[in-house]
Amino acid sequence: MAKEGKGDNSFGIASFVLGIVGSVLGVLVLPIIISILGLIFGIVQLKKEKNAWAIWGIALSAIGIIISVYIIWTIVTTVSNLSQTIEMCQADSSLPGCSAILGSLGVQ
Repeated sequence: MAKEGKGDNSFGIASFVLGIVGSVLGVLVLPIIISILGLIFGIVQLKKEKNAWAIWGIALSAIGIIISVYIIWTIVTTVSNLSQTIEMCQADSSLPGCSAILGSLGVQ
């Protein structure tokens, strides 16, 4: 129940908490969803009543989204580069390091 004279900060607090969780756990895929929810709650709170909870929630949620997108992009790039390297090594196993790579994968 909101106190008289004070607005309801529930969306702002929820945004702040979700922003922290999304930023700290940004290395997983799920936190991007948590951060997006935090961003939405922060925007809703700003439209209702501008306060520090909403601003911090939006900032932390944005950081969580950036971290998650960066991690996902890094993983996709690494997997793509690895698959290209394996294809090159399968085409010409005499290239430097290819025997070790193919040997560790059990492919010859």
